[in-house]
Amino acid sequence: MDQEELREAVEAEFADTGADTPAWGDPHPDRAALDEEYSRCLDPGKYRILAARADAWTRVLCGRGLATAEPGGDPGVLWRHTPDVPLDDPVLLRPARADAVPLVFGFGAIDDVPRTVLAVGAGEPAVLVERVPDCGCDACDDGSAGLLELLDDAVIAVVTGAFVHIDAGPGRRIIDTGETSSASNWPPSAERPEAAVEAARAGHSPYRVVRGAAWG
Repeated sequence: MDQEELREAVEAEFADTGADTPAWGDPHPDRAALDEEYSRCLDPGKYRILAARADAWTRVLCGRGLATAEPGGDPGVLWRHTPDVPLDDPVLLRPARADAVPLVFGFGAIDDVPRTVLAVGAGEPAVLVERVPDCGCDACDDGSAGLLELLDDAVIAVVTGAFVHIDAGPGRRIIDTGETSSASNWPPSAERPEAAVEAARAGHSPYRVVRGAAWG
């Protein structure tokens, strides 16, 4: 699967889906954030750009026959763990390949403005791959480009089969995207995280694993 070709196709679709959600730059590139910016978001609606990007990905993946979209569903069933923000109107993209894992888009709200938070999940039920924005306050805002890149990278990790999620018990997890890797509360007595990921990719992990083949 050609990642660059996929990204270019998404950009082309995004010209349509994102026509009403313009990009923006870092609102304070040359200064520190003000104290009052930490407790406010003057324009939460701008974050709808994330939902518009998810819509572009849905068009591309379904339009190429790589997946079918299943809108709706109970978030309590779609997600393995209850997300830390309420998510509505989810879309599950079921890959055409039976050995690939589904992709889930869940949409939340900033200041009651719908579709301004996007959660990207993988698996059935889904584990969290990425949530953007991590914080929607004006102080943490450094523009839309980085958010879109995080979203794109999360989707690419799933559809290329690079994504691995290892669950070794409460709070003990490893998430590897092929480009980045992080371990949370991984026990010192266990094998190194790198070895655990290698075993998971080979299908020999003793833990609960989410991984799958490339979609195409």
